[in-house]
Amino acid sequence: MNDSQKLLIIGLGKMGGSLLKGLISEKSPNLVISVVEPNANNINIDFISNNIDHYLSIDEINTFDFDIVIFAIKPQIVREVCEEILSVSNNKTFSLISILAGTKIKTFERFFNNYPIIRTMPNLAASEGSSITALYGNSFVDNNLKLLTEEIFSKIGDHFWIKNENDMDIITAISGSGPAYYFYLTECLSTIAIEMGLNVKDIDKFTKMVAKGSSDLMLSSDKSVSGLRENVTSKGGTTEAAFDVLDDSEKTFYNLLRSAIKNAIKRSKELSD
Repeated sequence: MNDSQKLLIIGLGKMGGSLLKGLISEKSPNLVISVVEPNANNINIDFISNNIDHYLSIDEINTFDFDIVIFAIKPQIVREVCEEILSVSNNKTFSLISILAGTKIKTFERFFNNYPIIRTMPNLAASEGSSITALYGNSFVDNNLKLLTEEIFSKIGDHFWIKNENDMDIITAISGSGPAYYFYLTECLSTIAIEMGLNVKDIDKFTKMVAKGSSDLMLSSDKSVSGLRENVTSKGGTTEAAFDVLDDSEKTFYNLLRSAIKNAIKRSKELSD
């Protein structure tokens, strides 16, 4: 896209801040960026030095002429923020991108009828530029907006489009909550190693490097994840002995994880109703 687009990011918490950091670090020439953030602690010198306009509140905006507005706020205040925008926008139509967990597009359509709206689900790895972000748009989203949205979210990792908004509940449970599952597994390995008597100066670094090495292998190898697992699991070896327990009886690791994810999906649906 050759024409500059005026972008407003509302909220610079974990996700909004990560997105802005990515946009600044990779220099997006087609975007003129402004932010609304009431918490001064979330504003740093990098933002100021990149000539980004900062507003403490929406009502500070004198001329609402933005082409794109990214909502990176808490779901609990979405109604309040939508009403504030309506009060200053003078019915100007803009493209709306939401990073709100558990908030369906219809929530925004109650305030912004016939507006192009895209719902997204990044995860915590956005802060390292390694998020995987799901994208879903309503019927008013055209190809140009899709391309621009892809450009924006490429700054924090990879992305993909989904055809059914209801799939966001599954994505929330898998990729939104997913980093916590990996963190928990690493946490358990550290705790168990200590309980078993391992005396390592930095046990957390030890298990984190196991996680990093495994992740690097998964991303760089042509083998499937199951193929990599089988590579480690020698017949009659120590890894096979561990899996004899993990796959034993009805309370297998797989079944426990499946039940946990089903519970997360259920909660995601409850929050979005």
